Parts: sequence; structure tokens; C-alpha cells
Amino acid sequence: MRILPRLSVAILAVAAASTASAQDFGIGVASPASPEVHTGVFRAEALRGDAYSIEASRLALARSNNPKVRAQADRVITNRQATTDALLPPGTSLTRDGIVVADAGRGSIDSPLGLITAPLTVVGGIVGGVTGSVDNRPSEPGKRVALDPVRQKKLADLDAARGRSFDRTYSGQQAASDAETLRLYKAYARTGDSAQGRTFASQATPMLQDEFDASARLHGLTAQDDDAAF
Repeated sequence: MRILPRLSVAILAVAAASTASAQDFGIGVASPASPEVHTGVFRAEALRGDAYSIEASRLALARSNNPKVRAQADRVITNRQATTDALLPPGTSLTRDGIVVADAGRGSIDSPLGLITAPLTVVGGIVGGVTGSVDNRPSEPGKRVALDPVRQKKLADLDAARGRSFDRTYSGQQAASDAETLRLYKAYARTGDSAQGRTFASQATPMLQDEFDASARLHGLTAQDDDAAF
């Protein structure tokens, strides 16, 4: 276990092997619906991003034979389980309406300050033993986050892909998801309505930046591999 250090945020250059950049995936592009202030809205969107990334990465571990893809999938699962655990207390789920509820279904839990913990901890190295608790069936205890239709469609598209196409689809989807999550966390770290939440977002940002950089590099490599097959 390691506790993420408090580091300054820096946009790192993507390796020459990658054809992607932060701008390519939308970082820094403002969205009119951005949950930049309200903690509950930020939390719901962050958790949905985590749930998508974890499920997509589980598929990658099950389907891909590419060691680089598998390593990144393991990294994403580890990181996003940590942020989910920080944002969503044990025994609760996120509904499709973005409300945190007890798994027993007894009302909502609407206490933003009490639902974000810091510092963020990451337990590493779970390839071969993925046991995460994020899923798309929040009515069942432990099945914690309901996905929106857009992310459900992305998972369906990924599930339908095979071979090199799977690796390329996974890496491209994950790079785009990482970019959106990074933008979300940076915006909330600046303008969020909870001081504790802003601290959490600031602490998590360097980890998410590193994850995005790695996903963008991987997408460049898998795209090259796909082109080389023709």
C-alpha cells in the first residue's frame, strides 16, 4: 500500500510512439454541463467514470493477450478502485439518478463532506485476481455504480471487438475516458464547494494524469500495431 504524495499537477509530454495528445482527447475543453462546483454531481460523474474504466479493464484482462494492454488494465483497475473507495462508502451504491443509497435501499445518503476521504490510498498489483466491487447492478449489495447509457454502449462496443481491434478499441476508449476524468478532477480541484473534496481531487490528479499519459501512449502503440497488420 502506498499513499499518493501531494505533487504539483503537470501535463507530461506523450511519448514519441504515441499519436495522441491531451488535446486530442479533450483535456482543457470546457463542457457547459461540467460538475465543477457541486460535490454530489462531481462524485456521481467520477464514480461513473470509475465504473466504466474498471469494467472495460476487466474485459481487457479477460480478452487481451497483449502484455502492455494487460498491464495498463491492471493499473486502471487499481487506480479506479482506490478513487471509488474514497468517494463511495462501503455498503452503498450510486443509482442511475446519481444518488448515493444504502444497499438495503433505505433512503439516500446526502452528506458530501462525509463521503469523500483523504488521503487517497492505492493497493497495487491485482492482475490475475480481479475482485473489484464496481458493477452495473446497484440493486444488489456490493454492485455499486449504475452506468449511464453512453458508457453502457461503449462497453457493448468493446465487448464486440476481437483481436487487435479489441486492443485498439480498449486503449482508445480508455484514453478518452481518462482525459474526461482528468478534466473533471482538475475543474473540481479549482472550484469544488467542499474543501475536503478539493483536497481529494488535488491529491488524485497526479495519479490520473499518469494514467492518461500511459493510456494515450498505449493507444498510439495499438494503432500502429493495427496498421502494421495490413
